[in-house]
Amino acid sequence: MESNKPIDDPGSLAAAAASFPLLVYDHGEQPDNSQTVLSVADGSLHTYQLPEMRNFRCLETPQGLVLIIDAASLQCSLWNPLTGEKMPLPAMDEAPSEYCRCLVADTGSSRPEWNPDSLVLVYDLSRPELLMCRIRGGATAAWVRQFYDMGLYEVPGKPITERAIHYMAAVQGVFYYLESTPNTIGALFSFADDPEPGLELVTFNAKLPELDRKDGVTLRATKTYLLEHSKDLFLFCLFYKVVDSTLELEEFGAYMMDLTKKEWIEVDNIGDAVFLLGPRGFAASCPATEHGLKKGCVYHACDDLGDSNDYEIFDLKEGTREVAGPNQDIPVLSRKPFWLVPVHPDVNMNS
Repeated sequence: MESNKPIDDPGSLAAAAASFPLLVYDHGEQPDNSQTVLSVADGSLHTYQLPEMRNFRCLETPQGLVLIIDAASLQCSLWNPLTGEKMPLPAMDEAPSEYCRCLVADTGSSRPEWNPDSLVLVYDLSRPELLMCRIRGGATAAWVRQFYDMGLYEVPGKPITERAIHYMAAVQGVFYYLESTPNTIGALFSFADDPEPGLELVTFNAKLPELDRKDGVTLRATKTYLLEHSKDLFLFCLFYKVVDSTLELEEFGAYMMDLTKKEWIEVDNIGDAVFLLGPRGFAASCPATEHGLKKGCVYHACDDLGDSNDYEIFDLKEGTREVAGPNQDIPVLSRKPFWLVPVHPDVNMNS
């Protein structure tokens, strides 16, 4: 296990390109505003002081780019951690909430290539609100705010709140998400020739996977993740059971959406790839062999493991689970560990 003193170098992550994907442990402002990064391929640890994470809000995306927002001016940029390249985007009119995720998706064609009509979408997990802008136009463009209605969330004894999207994936220019209505998928479409970005909604029924146990009990998925893989929509599910008032993992599985039949098909072969899952529904696909990873595995770094900084590895083919993590103590974190994944080679950030 290797560990270095902090390196203050904007291109330092580019030097670690061969070690991607990286699990990032961000220590925030104290004591030295540094980040520890773990390569899940070789187990190496390095510590950096990344300028992009000082005084900036960072929203990582499954597409490998990171939306960075200046804390003072709210000026935005898309950052490629592999190259250090930045694409200017317009400033926001108000700071996004703490509970946000970001996606980048092509809207100009059916091919998932990155062109100036790509949409940057920020969706709030705490309220029904979308923020979007096109890469075309750079910093002179504008963010467009769009609201939607998923109904109300009512819990006895607590204030009524509006439901919001929690799981979303961008697949060939379409943003898919899980509706609040059971077994319903929402799809948001955008059109490149519109004068400003806007999303039109359609929904369709697709029964979510369930686990039929031998004792006759049927379990619904406790945790779900939506993601794009090989131009298809995938779902990863974790099924838990209650044992002595605590949750224990019963089963896990990966499913591909058959858009013709409108149904989830269970798969144990995802080709030469791995899935990377993180907090607040983050889910990405990454080439396996190219990055020194065992194909067909799912790396799950999320809240289920508490503050241990460990992650789970699920092998879809063998049906096994193991726990791995850094072999040394990690300083106190300012946020949950998050993934930096390789950027697709066809990404074009030119405006």
